[in-house]
Parts: sequence; C-alpha cells; structure tokens
Amino acid sequence: MRVFNHLILAGVCLAMLGGCATQAQTDAAVSAPVTTVSDGYRLVAPENLLILKLDYGEVVIELNNDFAPNHAAQIRKFVREGVYDGEAFYRVIDGFVAQGGLESDERIAPFPTLENENDREVSNRVFTPIGNGDLFAEAVGHMNGFAVAQDEVMEREWLLHCPGAMAMARDTDPDSGSTEFYIVLAPQRYLDRNLTIFGRVISGMQFVQKLKRGDRAIESGVIQAPEKGDTILSMQMAVDIPETERPVWEVMDTASEAFEAFKTSKRVREDPFFYRKPPEILDVCSVEVPANQLN
Repeated sequence: MRVFNHLILAGVCLAMLGGCATQAQTDAAVSAPVTTVSDGYRLVAPENLLILKLDYGEVVIELNNDFAPNHAAQIRKFVREGVYDGEAFYRVIDGFVAQGGLESDERIAPFPTLENENDREVSNRVFTPIGNGDLFAEAVGHMNGFAVAQDEVMEREWLLHCPGAMAMARDTDPDSGSTEFYIVLAPQRYLDRNLTIFGRVISGMQFVQKLKRGDRAIESGVIQAPEKGDTILSMQMAVDIPETERPVWEVMDTASEAFEAFKTSKRVREDPFFYRKPPEILDVCSVEVPANQLN
C-alpha cells in the first residue's frame, strides 16, 4: 500500500490504455440540455462533471481539463469503467485529506503511472487576483473557478491545495501517480506544485467531511482492520447520464463583476456586529466560489 498513492492521467493514455478522447472530441462531447444560466455564472461542461455517491450524500466535482488534461481524461476513463465503484476512502486524516481508491500495491501495480501536471507555464487564460498578498506565492487568485497561484519570475502557474481540491496521490517519484486520489479537507498549501490537482468539489463537501477517520500516527492514517473506510457507492460522469436525468450545474464566473462583488462582500465587513473591523484581506482558500444546480 502506498501513502499518497496513485490516480491517473490521459494524454498519455493513447498508447497505454487503448486511447482517449482528443481535446476536439472532448469539446464535441454530448452537451447538457439548453439551460438558462444565472447572470455572472457559467455552465459546467457535463464531460467535466463527476458525481460521487456516498452513504452520506452526493458529492459533485468539476474536473480541470485545462491545468491537468491527462489526469482529467484518465479519471473519466476509470469512472466509466467502474474502477472505483465499491472501493473505499481508506486513508482519512482529520484536517488533512481523504484518500480513496484501490489501496494495495498489488491492485495498483497493473495501472501505468503518469507524468505529473503539478504546474505549467503562465498562460493567457483570464486570471483574477485575490487582491492582496499571500504567504505561499507571489500572486494568488482564481482562474475559471479554481484557486490558482502565479509567479512571474518562474513564469509558472499552478492550482492550490484548498479545501475541496481533488488531486492524485503518489509515491516519492513525482511521476508515480496512477489510481489513488485524495480530497483536501483543510488548506495544505505546502503541497502546492508537489502533487497534481485535477478537480475540485463544487457541492457536497459536508459529506466528504463526514468520512470515517483514521489515526495519523498509525500507518499514516490508513483505517485499520476490522474497521473499514466509507464505501464509494458509485462514481459517474454527468455526460454519461441520459439528458432527461442529467444534473446541470453552474459555477460563478470568476472573471465576472458578480465575483468581484462576491469577493468584496467577504473582504469588507460592514455589519454592525463587527465592532472591531476585520482587516480587508482575503485568504484565497477561504473563498468558496458559488455553485448551483439548475435542475
């Protein structure tokens, strides 16, 4: 069993795994029915919308096909093949992460490992700064709903280990991820640029927080027999659900005026309750980008 084990990617899956959709094919995937989107919001593409079902409730995850296209494609493939159905969150540490997947080295070994997508060159995508300094990076903000950091000197940008971030676990080798994933329970910014984030929870984080915990001092938090971690009842891509039943989600556009107003409401506390006015600064991980289900 590997601590910070495996998950997987997809641009490389062409030869390794019998082929994956190209970006053009992904863009041409079946779309959700036409739905009226709220002002300042955008629809989540159904091919990037992952539905994780637990005994506690439904967790909705948006995959990031921009920063981590290979990981996102690999997860789609595994979800469609039912790889995770009936598996468990076997390593859950309070205030850290919830890790799930196949757990044992023997079961993980047949799957190919993946080249990391921990960061990339600064892109021309719209980056919306948070508006104040950060302890971990030169600049932080949001890009298409995801918390992002940028460094102009290094000319790199990367996704952040904020609560709800979904990433690939691995061994010491940066390119050893294959099947095991984790969801961040509390900010873990020191992990940024060391592991590949490929998605984020947009709804249902309260159900992830209910997962049974292990003891971090015992096998790095792996839940010990006879106890078992909570079962992953199923994982399904929204695009594979019939249109009449498919969930449709919208996320606030972080390049919009609506998001600027939302951030201001979090930054500037004018309520009379605050007889000692808080400083007008934001922690990027404390800004939960709003999301709504439309059907």
